[in-house]
Amino acid sequence: MTLKKFYLPVTRQHVRRGSAWAHELGTDYWLQPTQGFDQAAAASTATGDELAENGWVATSLVNTGGSAADFGTSADKGTIAHFLTDLTGDLLESPAMFGDYAHMRAAADIARMASLPRFLIARFWGNMTISSADEPRSGWGFIEDGGSVATEADQAAFISSDGTNFQIGANAGTPVNLQTDTTDTWHEFVIVLAVTEARAYGFIDPTWRFGSPPIGAALGSVALTVDEAPYSFGFHALTTNRPALGLTHIYYEW
Repeated sequence: MTLKKFYLPVTRQHVRRGSAWAHELGTDYWLQPTQGFDQAAAASTATGDELAENGWVATSLVNTGGSAADFGTSADKGTIAHFLTDLTGDLLESPAMFGDYAHMRAAADIARMASLPRFLIARFWGNMTISSADEPRSGWGFIEDGGSVATEADQAAFISSDGTNFQIGANAGTPVNLQTDTTDTWHEFVIVLAVTEARAYGFIDPTWRFGSPPIGAALGSVALTVDEAPYSFGFHALTTNRPALGLTHIYYEW
């Protein structure tokens, strides 16, 4: 008798609304900016999908709809639906929930995995619509427990621009160059936090999609600081540079 071989993928549980991140457990967390309702408005009496009413910190970011993309091709991405920073101090920051033992243990149990995840990954669409200054506080990334996305010393792993290059930095240390900054261009950025290596790796427009990330192909990396989980995720604009944040996927991988 011929024995069949079966590939059994990790069982994944997706939290599909940003407003549900603090309310639900999963392996994958999604944030979809959408024009037509003010997800990223400052806290108010509103409920439902407004992020600031569900554990996030938010300023009145500009909800911008997607437009002018070709159908089903990467050749012309057009404008990706996004939250835009247009004022100094604009920011969006999730609840601090990723990367500590309890949250990773829950993800492992949901996925029916005996071991904890090896990686925490942020994969997001970003555009530095203005990038003429050296501003390590303007960008996107993971923030340490109880910290602020507006504070450089609180960065666990953060992608920004020095006016010439995209960089990855942490804890106000010396940033590492990733690649030349292309102003006002949409990229798929990826930040990988690796347990075994205790480092954060940066990718821009990578070709891999699923499974363990090829960290040897990363464009640069920085060391992770101990005793700083759980992490939040967010983005921030300082004085000159203006990052935009599109579709975002935070997830664990084995």
